[in-house]
Amino acid sequence: MAENLQSVGCKQQYSSQTKLVALRVREYLRSLHPLLNEGELDNELAVATGISVRSLQRFKREAKDNCVSSPPSKRQKTSPVLNSIDKFDEECIRRVIASFYDRGEIPTVESILEKIKEAPINFKGQRTSLYRWMKKMGFRFKKTDRGRHLIMERQDIVLARCKYLRRIKENRESCNPRPEIYIDETWVNQNECVDKCWTNCDGKLGPKVKSGRGARFIIVHAGGVDGFVPGGLHMFRSKNGNKGDYHDSMNHENFCSWLDNKLLPNIPPKSLIIMDNASYHCKVVNKAPIQSSRKQDILKWLVENDLPHNPLHTKAELLHIVKKNKEKEEYSVDEMAEKHGHEVLRLPPYHCQLNPIELIWAQVKEEIRKNNSNSSQKLRVIEELTRKAMNNVTVENWKKCVAHTKKVEDEFRRNDIVVNHMVEKFIINISNDSSSDEE
Repeated sequence: MAENLQSVGCKQQYSSQTKLVALRVREYLRSLHPLLNEGELDNELAVATGISVRSLQRFKREAKDNCVSSPPSKRQKTSPVLNSIDKFDEECIRRVIASFYDRGEIPTVESILEKIKEAPINFKGQRTSLYRWMKKMGFRFKKTDRGRHLIMERQDIVLARCKYLRRIKENRESCNPRPEIYIDETWVNQNECVDKCWTNCDGKLGPKVKSGRGARFIIVHAGGVDGFVPGGLHMFRSKNGNKGDYHDSMNHENFCSWLDNKLLPNIPPKSLIIMDNASYHCKVVNKAPIQSSRKQDILKWLVENDLPHNPLHTKAELLHIVKKNKEKEEYSVDEMAEKHGHEVLRLPPYHCQLNPIELIWAQVKEEIRKNNSNSSQKLRVIEELTRKAMNNVTVENWKKCVAHTKKVEDEFRRNDIVVNHMVEKFIINISNDSSSDEE
């Protein structure tokens, strides 16, 4: 029971559940010892629960006034340094790490930190902040059997990147390549404005903008070397205000509605639709069984996917077969696309730089900020500016962004070869990996 308390300064605070349980125990003790007075009963309860007599008396007062409640929860502190890191910074950090292997050097957190403190990243944090962010990006610090440590990406991320690069290369080199259509979501705040401008010493001269971010619009669109998909724009106001990002405002139903009504009817036949791994992109139709699943459900899944198995085997053996064939899972978005003759290809995790539409979003937002610099930042104005900025994106802009993305793909291919060549000197001891989510 004492585990449900919170310590604030020198005063212990208890949850409402703990208080109610203590009061029920008090009533139970009273039924066992009806001759005890209030003070003796409180002393017995304090011995049984480990809660002080004064706290128990406070519980009784709260129950009498019908105001038993939990203490206010502590807000988790977030690092301002980590919150300032965007997708551009992530790509730069990834390239810095890859550059060490290009030069035949082993990167360390200290050497990486020294590099990213320079332009264009100008990282303001210290070693711990960089270490946390690198783990979030999918990097791990692994130990070899020779006592040497290497900074390496998680193997599942490397595998996903290799599969993606191989599939997209196969498509481009085939006799009838599928047109590549990249899709993504982003947001625009009502009070978007430039970050820097010419001003005087006291800072009073500058654009007249409102404080705060204001309301938020969510944008969903798609495009390729031929520009934006005609009729593919979906723009709506976020119900969550300006909190979080577009992932908090989108859901699977909204995305499927846009896909079915605005995207699939307007893209070329037999397209290759490229998207990220957002949860609403990846709703599983035939979800694989897990440890808590019944054996009957596991057998049913194996039969539905035509996987050889022995029904007399134990649940652990059947789950092992499931684990080896998890790629049999099917996504509802993929089924929708296949019905129209298209194929879905998902980007590897943490690789937004492989999606050229990210560069298009940067161009659109830059134009919005330049033109949204007065005090009349109304919702109607920001919506008009956004649509105008989208219309100003040309086919030539798209071609340049796609060409840049292809260069990034080639860079990843070269870096993977270099890393494999260097790591070949070491035998990675997976059992010594400190990461619990390596699997």
